[in-house]
Amino acid sequence: MHYLSWMKIFGICLLSLVTASPSSAQYGKPFANSNYGALQSVSFNPANLADSRYRFALTPATGYVDVSNNFVKLTTPYSQWKVVFNNVPEDQIDSNGFPIFDKSFLTGRLNGNKKRMYASAEIMGPSFMFGLKNKSGVAFTTKTRMFVNVSGLNQDLMKIFMEDFDTSAAGYSPVANQLRLIGKPNTQTNLGLGAMAYQEFAFSYANVLHDKKKNFVKGGVTVKYLIGLAAAYVSMNELSYELIDLDSIRFRSANGTAAYTSDRYFSDPNRRLYNYFGKDKLGRGMGIDLGVIYEFRPDYKEFFYRMDRRKHEDRTVNKYKLKLGASINDFGSIRFNNAPYTQRISIDANGDSVDWANFNRVQRFSGAEDIDSFALDLFPYSTVDSSFSSALPASFNLNADYLLKENWYLSASYIQSLRLNKVKGVRKQNVMSVGARYETRKFEASTNLVFGRFYNPILLGAFVRFGPLYVGSDNLGGVFTAKSTNGFNLYAGVQLPILRNKIPDEDGDGVSDEKDKCLGVFGSDRAKGCPDEDDDRVPDSEDKCPTIAGPKTTKGCPDLDEDGLVGDDDKCPDLPGTKENEGCPDSDGDGVPDHIDACKDEVGKEEYNGCPGPPEKKKEKEKNKNKQKNKDKKKEVVPKPDPSPKKVEPKPTPDKEVKTVHDVIDLMDFDTYDYYLILGAYKNKNLADNLVKRLNREAGILTYIYFDETNEMNYVTFGRTTGKEQAKRQLDLLTQPKVESRINGHVWWKKVVK
Repeated sequence: MHYLSWMKIFGICLLSLVTASPSSAQYGKPFANSNYGALQSVSFNPANLADSRYRFALTPATGYVDVSNNFVKLTTPYSQWKVVFNNVPEDQIDSNGFPIFDKSFLTGRLNGNKKRMYASAEIMGPSFMFGLKNKSGVAFTTKTRMFVNVSGLNQDLMKIFMEDFDTSAAGYSPVANQLRLIGKPNTQTNLGLGAMAYQEFAFSYANVLHDKKKNFVKGGVTVKYLIGLAAAYVSMNELSYELIDLDSIRFRSANGTAAYTSDRYFSDPNRRLYNYFGKDKLGRGMGIDLGVIYEFRPDYKEFFYRMDRRKHEDRTVNKYKLKLGASINDFGSIRFNNAPYTQRISIDANGDSVDWANFNRVQRFSGAEDIDSFALDLFPYSTVDSSFSSALPASFNLNADYLLKENWYLSASYIQSLRLNKVKGVRKQNVMSVGARYETRKFEASTNLVFGRFYNPILLGAFVRFGPLYVGSDNLGGVFTAKSTNGFNLYAGVQLPILRNKIPDEDGDGVSDEKDKCLGVFGSDRAKGCPDEDDDRVPDSEDKCPTIAGPKTTKGCPDLDEDGLVGDDDKCPDLPGTKENEGCPDSDGDGVPDHIDACKDEVGKEEYNGCPGPPEKKKEKEKNKNKQKNKDKKKEVVPKPDPSPKKVEPKPTPDKEVKTVHDVIDLMDFDTYDYYLILGAYKNKNLADNLVKRLNREAGILTYIYFDETNEMNYVTFGRTTGKEQAKRQLDLLTQPKVESRINGHVWWKKVVK
């Protein structure tokens, strides 16, 4: 079997990776926009971790496979769908239990274009994420990742690899194939071939950067520690060659670099699993992802609710109308420096032509080390090193998501490789996706068009998420019709989530179940969820005056005279008194209340109705007083009457009756509206709190704050007024000097629809 050069061997290795073990790359483009993509969305843009719909998510295992190329077409007697699900017919299985494969299944696409191939595989192991209370989030992920790429390969050189030197091809004739190429110079420039596999351990953090009304911005970062498992690359600036005779080729110029890890590292029988990750590992490196997301939230006010007398944000729903994201992913490299298993060779022909006249020498290659020796003999100016760095497939990612209506979204994403064709490492392809998505907490489905695949301008993709399971593909044709295909794409996984929920409130009264003292009964948020008709914070079950507002200290009844007695216990509710006198005053302190004290200005006895003695003695005493008064009058000089006539002043005629604040009550429409008697209005809640405290502590009047979200004002009020009698009682409270002196300005009524 004849080979053109050591590049033939490398090309066959890459080709076998494409056809025999398709691998994975970026996660599905539509799934990257999902608000329930969990760790998969974080892989596309780490900013997705902030303000997540998840409190916690565990991903036991996920997998992604993506293969595409434009130089060979695979045609098999079985579909790739059957391969994935191990359902290939027995007559199409070889002796090793694998689907049969023959080189004849591969057909070259000789259309004159530069040849490209990309393949990648990713398995995410146990990984988890936490959404924190302050909207930030953290995540830890473990992945095994593999990438293969061929970029910018000339068709003529690819044809030589695939046909002209394929000794197993039917009717192969080395003389006929070589004679066709003799005297035809060929030049290959900007060629890149790369393959790399590595283990990734990543920590991600994201937080909110800006949260002001309609505009919301969040950012995130992922730092990765990488362990190299295998790598190889060819970066060729220029390779100019010409077949000058049978078994004779002339290299007119050659300038490039090749590097690899030896397969002897894996064939060592003494090597154990821990060697791949311990001191004997082939290489290690670092990587980083950086991302930012902007959300336009025109209806941000709709996503807040009140619970336990506080405003809470509903974090169970998406709030944006438009979401835009940008990120840089997989920026970094891995350093392989485990001699003798790591090798790099720099090829330089130094401008001199080099002839090679023995193709059969390639047959004696027993490993990559023979390639080094051969290259050094052929290009003596080349150099060899025992270490090299392989670049990660860095990319710039963009995504957009637009809410059409409830649960329906239009989304788009774009991936732009940040690596050149001849990168000393691996790279991704440039791809754009546009699609529509239906999304709920438990179910999600999307279909999308994928543009930019070099072998097929438009592909159809879709994915479905149901509960903890999801499955999708960016190339449905390659999965379902794949007896003849240029690519294959499939991803699937399991994620075990704990989603965010609103604070539980079974009876819907604005008091959380945890704090509700009357669970299952609609009540007042000021009475810990229990019914409170007069809205005075004292539950009706404990309120001695359930229809009249009063402080808790007096069991819900008003204490207008401030004597500490209320309701039936106070026989004189308008006059301060003592408990012994049932709330009535006793001016002379003789134990007889004034309203039954016949001598309230004299200390008396209860049996004499508060007088010092029997009524007869009192009458005698008063009679003596009257006699003395008459004597005093006789001694007074009586003035003579003034004979001049007196002028009689006319009495003023009253004007129309002046209406009082009580008259306003007659104009109120209690059938349509409820009213709040406003004692003060403040933008600053602290000022409103101060007035409430003053009225409560200094005036003994119970008030609370009513927050109006429309104009964002804090109103100090007695509470919701639902009828005229309640309104009159509230106005009566204002007549007390201790209340009137503490009210901030004038009072007014604010009406709200029932």
